[in-house]
Amino acid sequence: MKIQVIKKKASSLRELERETVEIPKVSTLKEFLAEMVSYELLRSQKETENPVLKEQDITAQSRLGRVSFGVNYNENRPDSQKALEVMLQDFTDGLFRVFINGEEYLKLDDTLHMEDGDEVVFIRLVMLAGRMW
Repeated sequence: MKIQVIKKKASSLRELERETVEIPKVSTLKEFLAEMVSYELLRSQKETENPVLKEQDITAQSRLGRVSFGVNYNENRPDSQKALEVMLQDFTDGLFRVFINGEEYLKLDDTLHMEDGDEVVFIRLVMLAGRMW
């Protein structure tokens, strides 16, 4: 199943990245997020193999506020189980939100009815520090 994944930052709701992702059929939000973690880990490993920047890469990274080659000088490969645990904890703690076709999903056990071409939006929330007075 191919879906459109859109990443946004809550402070401006500006679109940071948009891409088409192919994932297997999933039935819950937890399964979907696990597939996205696997996809991102595979993508990060492929990116470090070829650190040549194209113009579209520079443009996309400049929207995030930092342009880099994406080279990971750490020889250790990320543990997929640990990455999944961290991502699930981040979701539980409210550090990001997930919208599928405009509908927000708040629980990991929520049932999904996803089809080809669905639009998934991840909104990263930023915690503010400071005083109220």
